Amino acid sequence: MAPAPPTSAAEAEPPRAWPARRRPAAHERLGAVALYFGHRALASLVIATPLSVLAAQVVGDHPRGDAILFDPGGLMLTELGRLAAIAAAALAAQLGAGALIAAALGLVPLAVLLAALSQEGPLSAQAVGGRAARALGPLALLWGAAFAAQVAAAGLVLLPGMKLCAELLVLPRSRDLAAVVVAGAALVPVAAIGLLHDLARVALVDEQRGFYAAASRGLATLQAAPLAAAWAWASRGVLAAAALACGAWGVHLAGAGAGSPVAAAFAAQLAALAAAAYLRASWLAAALRLSDRAAPRQEHEQRATLDAPGAADAH
Repeated sequence: MAPAPPTSAAEAEPPRAWPARRRPAAHERLGAVALYFGHRALASLVIATPLSVLAAQVVGDHPRGDAILFDPGGLMLTELGRLAAIAAAALAAQLGAGALIAAALGLVPLAVLLAALSQEGPLSAQAVGGRAARALGPLALLWGAAFAAQVAAAGLVLLPGMKLCAELLVLPRSRDLAAVVVAGAALVPVAAIGLLHDLARVALVDEQRGFYAAASRGLATLQAAPLAAAWAWASRGVLAAAALACGAWGVHLAGAGAGSPVAAAFAAQLAALAAAAYLRASWLAAALRLSDRAAPRQEHEQRATLDAPGAADAH
């Protein structure tokens, strides 16, 4: 019998079993979560100030305060919308600039949170701060690239979709419904880019990678477990949206009560923001575990490529 053909090292050696790292959960890093929540609460307050000032000019002198906005018929709410449409350009500029500045400054608490979640055992302020500081530059570059990609993806769907709605549909109600469908379709690529962005952020801070290496690692993690990543991201996102909706409803109930208890409304909104911040930290912790599970496959594929026949000659 003819001897069996020699097998390459990549075929002879199975993937090595890598011990799973124990990643801390979000509740084990409450200090970093509190820092992240503090930034989001302050940013929300600053961004909402122009809208609050506009609403105060409309209903500020009314004995019932902003509770009148929720009266049946929505007369004052319609009036507020009309005034907001008049000041739309100025409000859009203020809100857009405020949101961009808040997002850029938010990279600092985000880097601290990711650094805290990526380290096992007791934390050292020096180690966490150093890891976060080294990641800020690549994080900013990654954020800019992801933001540009999301704007481009949304534009590619919204612009032709809204144009078709205006040209093909005559009834205003049909146009409005079609516009909602188009907007929902535009959210799909935006959400996918956001998911990939988070996975790349996790790899960047955890492994101190550069921009291109982190983006590649995030894409490989998403390819290794797309359903698990999508479920972990979407489930927490839905819960965060529900918490914010409950907070807004709490503000409405507090404003409609006797004496308009502002403290209760403020507490309801803060509780909603705290829940959303914790769910965000929980998702990032889950993303770290997903990245760990994808690492052995990626490293085995790299070794297989290096051990393939002709790889040494190519290098």
